[in-house]
Formats: sequence, structure tokens, C-alpha cells
Amino acid sequence: MKDFSMLFPGKVFVGYNSIERLQDIPFRGTRGLIITGRNFARKSGLLDNARKLIRKQSKEVFVFEGVEPEVSVETVDAAVELARRYRAEFFVGLGGGSAIDCAKAVAGIYRDRLSVKEYLDSKIPVRKDTGYMVAIPTTAGSGSEATKNAVLYYTQKKIKISLRGESMVPSAVIIDPGLTLSMPPELTAHSGMDALTHAVESLFSKNANELTEILSLKALTLLVDGLPAAYKNGGDKKARYNVMLGSFTAGMAFANAGLGAAHGIGHPVGAVLNLPHGLVNAVLLPYVLKHNMSACSAQLEQIKKVTGIDLIKKIKSINRSFGIPARISAIIPRAGEKTDEIMERVEYSASMSYNPVAMDEAAVKKILKEAL
Repeated sequence: MKDFSMLFPGKVFVGYNSIERLQDIPFRGTRGLIITGRNFARKSGLLDNARKLIRKQSKEVFVFEGVEPEVSVETVDAAVELARRYRAEFFVGLGGGSAIDCAKAVAGIYRDRLSVKEYLDSKIPVRKDTGYMVAIPTTAGSGSEATKNAVLYYTQKKIKISLRGESMVPSAVIIDPGLTLSMPPELTAHSGMDALTHAVESLFSKNANELTEILSLKALTLLVDGLPAAYKNGGDKKARYNVMLGSFTAGMAFANAGLGAAHGIGHPVGAVLNLPHGLVNAVLLPYVLKHNMSACSAQLEQIKKVTGIDLIKKIKSINRSFGIPARISAIIPRAGEKTDEIMERVEYSASMSYNPVAMDEAAVKKILKEAL
């Protein structure tokens, strides 16, 4: 028996064309800010449609565009300034994980006259009365729509760092697989492997509980089945549905159970080498699972018995089918020369503390030596 608590988004809409439910969401206030990326939402017509649906409730809607693939603290502060200028009361994160993370951060701090860097540097808690926040993912991978944290790139320090607060969990989420049908294969692969890593690491996390294990395992089966099919044929509606639902389910799992060493090591690797987060996770995950065998072998055998999946072999097979190499050096030659710089940025709290096998400097160096 284990005592635990769970934290989930307030309202979730799942299904093709569920974007239309945006007109039914009980937004708090009369003025809102849509926060999105640089291209997709506007070029696809999604941004205009979202504004039209919100305006059906007689709301004023403003837009902040330009969120990078790895949202920086400078971008968050720019969006916060716009939110204050327009006196926004609700926020819509429309796009990939970075757009949603940016919107969550803005909703969390816009009421205070502080920079997000001040929150991060001084560990100032996010206030409980944050802005009403709606998450609409257009990629399937980050799981940000289910979590209480926003992963930001701290440019000056060259690190990824999270702003956290329970009040930052979105009030409403729209999971519309139709928004992912145009995702290119490489983005499908990288974001999908991020989601698969969430499912695997939350399943083996020290903080897992009976409910998160159910979510993790369901996410795992949805993603293992759906990802290769979605990569092969981006228009496969069933595969896209499974991948997006798998990503969200994995997000709910890791939001409550935590992650592990693949993320703990992956964040500094991605920051130092300037590589996509999902790609780094995909490379690292087999090495981390191998390191964790002493604690996870029984669970891995149980997964194989119940699902027929030999997890480590399956992950390596999926990586190969996506053209993801076994080592980072195949992407960035002499990546190993950055080991010391990466080690300086590794933190042994947060994700690392939930890893089923204790992690120390020697363990991290061993994994980096194999993976780089």
C-alpha cells in the first residue's frame, strides 16, 4: 500500500475536430492571449480559427507569436510584457510543447512585476491565482498539456530549467489528433520518442503508484503500436490518434510519478550540444534502461509476458526505423569532448532522484561514455 495524490488538468476534450470545443470553454475574464510558435498556427489557418472560436464568446483575443522550439526566458518575459500591456486574463498555448510551456509560464507570473529569471534564480513560488490556461498541442510528445511545470532555456546559463507550480496545470486541454496530421516524419519521430521515454521512465520511477503505472503502461502500448505507423504514413488517422492519446497519457503519468536518468542526463546533453530533446532521449533511453536492469528486470519481464514487447530491443528497433543512431557522435562528431561541460550541468535532483537505480557522477559518466 502506498499513499499518494494525483494532479490532472481540469477538463479534457479528446477526438478529431475537438478544436471546435474551444467555443465552449468557460474562459475566466474577457481578454485573452494566444501564445504560439513562429509559423505553423498562422500558415495552417489554425490561429485564425482559434481566434474566431474564442470570439464567439464575445472575448477579446490578442496573439503572441514567435516561440522558439526551445523556449527561452527572454521569450517568456516578452510574452509576459504583452500580457500585462493587454491586461490579459486567460491564456491559450497553441502549438508544440514550447508554446504550451511559454503560455503556462506567462499565466503563472504575469500578475507580478518580476522577470521569469527572478523566479528561477530566487526560487520564488508561483502564486496560486494564476491566469486561466488552455493547452492545445499541435505535436505529440512533450506532454506539457498535463504537467505543472514549464521547461525553459536559460540562455545566459546555457541550461534547461523548470518553472513549477500546481496552479500551472492547464484548466482545459484539447487533444485533437487532426492537428498533427501534417507533422513531418522527423518531428513525428523525435517528439514521439520523447513521449515514449515519458511512458517508460514514469513506469519505472521510484515515485510511481498504482494509477500512474496503469497510465504508463497504456501509453507505452499506444505509442509502440502507433509511432511506427504514424512515421510511415502521416495521414494514418488511427495511428495519429493513438500517438497523441499516448503522449497525453504518458504526460499524466510522469506529471504524477516523475521521470528518470534519461531526462536528467538528456536536458544538459541537449542544451550543450544544441540537439532536439526527443532525439537525445531516444539515444539515451536504451543505455539508461541497461543501467537500471538491477532494479527493473522483473518489470521488463512482466511487460514482455503481458504485451509481448522486449522493451530494450523494441526501442532500439524503432530508433533504427526512424534513422536515429545508437550514439550521439553519429550526429555530432567528437561529441564526447563535451562530456565535462555536460557533467557540469547535470543535477542530481528532480528527474534524477526518481531513477530506480541511484545516480552519481560515476554512473552518469559511464552512460555518457557509451551514448556519446
